[in-house]
Amino acid sequence: MELLEAVLSRTSKRDFMDKPVPKELIVQILSASLRAPSWANSQPWEIAVSTGKTSEFIKNSLYELAKNNTPINPDYPFSISRRLANANLSSTPINSDYPVPNTWPEKQEANMFETGKHRFEQLGIGREDAEKRREFALANYKFFNSQTAIFIYLEESLGVWSILDCGMLIQNILLAVHDSGLGACPQAYLVAYPDILRQAFGLPANKKFILGISIGYYKTDSKINDIKTFRNDFEDIVKFYD
Repeated sequence: MELLEAVLSRTSKRDFMDKPVPKELIVQILSASLRAPSWANSQPWEIAVSTGKTSEFIKNSLYELAKNNTPINPDYPFSISRRLANANLSSTPINSDYPVPNTWPEKQEANMFETGKHRFEQLGIGREDAEKRREFALANYKFFNSQTAIFIYLEESLGVWSILDCGMLIQNILLAVHDSGLGACPQAYLVAYPDILRQAFGLPANKKFILGISIGYYKTDSKINDIKTFRNDFEDIVKFYD
């Protein structure tokens, strides 16, 4: 697959087959992804790959915490608009005392609102159907039925530039997964309860989780996997200055 084709055709997948990804394929994907640039070649990222019994422990633990409405405590706070959460258009449940912004800038909030609305319409889930929306949200914690997830974490003393570096690594991973014929979904949900992850991977408290990525063989006949999110018009984003 050509690079630009991969960039233009990649979408997040949220419905996987219960089928393991061969270790050698994961190694191939991550080996290429680790060529990502970073500040002064600092390479601040660390990666944990969850499979088998470790995945089952993580999935079951995260699911039970979320199902029982345990307040989330991510290492890096989620920035979800309360307006979207209250409108049931964000699939991230927000605890009443969680420090999130009441509003985002108008354009970004509109983008998020339309994306959430389109997603639930595609699934045939009405705004009033709180139970099905909750079921969809909880499926995140089960890796959307995948057996494999990739977790990106950092030493806590590292700052915002290192987080930016990890973003470039994550994009490499998503494109490499797509090029390999697999699907992936980057998920804040998977790092909502980071103490579970530190327990699963035997990590100390100074290791802080940025993101989890479910990867695997996705169902080609699933409606949720057909969604291609919109992008704002080029002219509204890009300005040329001669």
